[in-house]
Amino acid sequence: MTSSSPSSSPPTSSSPGEPSEDPAADPRAPSTLNLCGEICPFTFVRTKLALEALPIGAVLRVIVDHEPATRNIPRSAAEWGQEVLEVTGIGGLGGPAPGTWAIDLRKRVR
Repeated sequence: MTSSSPSSSPPTSSSPGEPSEDPAADPRAPSTLNLCGEICPFTFVRTKLALEALPIGAVLRVIVDHEPATRNIPRSAAEWGQEVLEVTGIGGLGGPAPGTWAIDLRKRVR
């Protein structure tokens, strides 16, 4: 299997699949994980890795454009013990592309 990035530098906050905010700066501020272009099961794998890096009680907003992820991520997160806050369509009308959703999760377990 080949690496998706030939660079050995660490990912930046603008890298797809990485939380875009520093949760250590303000644990109450939600982090955002943009997974547009990713498909299941990679959407939950990346979501789980991002949640593992956050402190208990932190909120993670996961942005997806793969419709099955709107069911699979919340189901898997709940089975893992995390709290599913909301799943909302956010696409269109000057925002993200139509067919884009936000999944808000709160970390409850390690």
